[in-house]
Amino acid sequence: MIYRQYGKDGPEISRLGFGAMRLPRRNKNAGWESVNYTRSVEVIRAALDAGVNFIDSHHNYHEGKSEIAIGKALKGWKGHRVYIQTKTPWYRGEPRKFYERLLYEALEKLGVDCIDVLLNHMLSLKVWKKRGRQFIRFTDWAIKRGLIRRRGFSSHDRVENIRKLIDTGEFSVVLLSYNWMNQEVKDLIARAAGKGMGVSIMNPVGGGTLSTPTPEIMRLLPGAKSAAEIGLRWVLSTPGVTSALSGMNTLEQVAENAKVASRKTPMTAKQRRRMQARLDKIAAASQKFCTACGYCMPCRHGVDIPANFRLLDRVRFFGQVQLAKERYKRLKNHRDGDRSAEACRQCGECEPKCPIHVPIIKQLQEVSSLLG
Repeated sequence: MIYRQYGKDGPEISRLGFGAMRLPRRNKNAGWESVNYTRSVEVIRAALDAGVNFIDSHHNYHEGKSEIAIGKALKGWKGHRVYIQTKTPWYRGEPRKFYERLLYEALEKLGVDCIDVLLNHMLSLKVWKKRGRQFIRFTDWAIKRGLIRRRGFSSHDRVENIRKLIDTGEFSVVLLSYNWMNQEVKDLIARAAGKGMGVSIMNPVGGGTLSTPTPEIMRLLPGAKSAAEIGLRWVLSTPGVTSALSGMNTLEQVAENAKVASRKTPMTAKQRRRMQARLDKIAAASQKFCTACGYCMPCRHGVDIPANFRLLDRVRFFGQVQLAKERYKRLKNHRDGDRSAEACRQCGECEPKCPIHVPIIKQLQEVSSLLG
């Protein structure tokens, strides 16, 4: 296993982190709240045996059972030091006593005296402006009492807002969503690392959406044995990344990911250039169809035109037919009504608004035919 320093004042953590959001469940039909503790401990211990020393959780993953599973796995562990990162929902606007209670509960469930990193979960610039100083005072209090060691944040806010959060200088680490399909935050990774922050990455394979080994995806990195390997190698070869989190729930996933993370060079400069060139070519081709500018919206019949076209691109360029069909069902059964291509009434109001003259009606018919 390869290790990197988690920020200028942080510990050496494994390049592969264990994301405890998708632990084994009791059975295939069980809900998200379900956790099979026996199998979860087995998988976590396998990761630790493979050299993983960094685990990321949240007070509410698996409705609070994730931290319990981690605690069970750590109980009696006599191997290397394990670093724990967990999160607190500061966006909820609860009184401070609420967050103190969550912190003490996390310590008890994890079976540790001190949490290495506490993240302000899903921090937005709006929440920071409203309640940021309260979080700093709270974490200062927790650090002083030896309950946590460092503070950071995770965010899904707009790029320009995350940049401002990084520039506050108040955080030691940041957790961002990044993969080869979603590269919006690549410059933010370098910026945070340049300021001495540790950078961990969630969704290196898009929560599993980029793990389908279609021929189109496998051509991105010749020689790779799986689509998951491509995603992980891409993230780990990105300058500034300290660790990539993987939500592993089988021993096979642990073995494969640990092997990838143990490569001295995740991807050569030449391989990365070639893969980026392939991605740029796909992006250029997709822009000939739809740039998702949104000028065609809103549709008075409820169709989410850009979302339907993104699914069409998944099929055209990456061969992800099954995934696209599953996402299409969500559009069709949206809580606000049918937002799929099948809701189109061919009124034609959208087409004159498109700056690149996409034949919207014709392509919506194609989406409906492929995925409906």
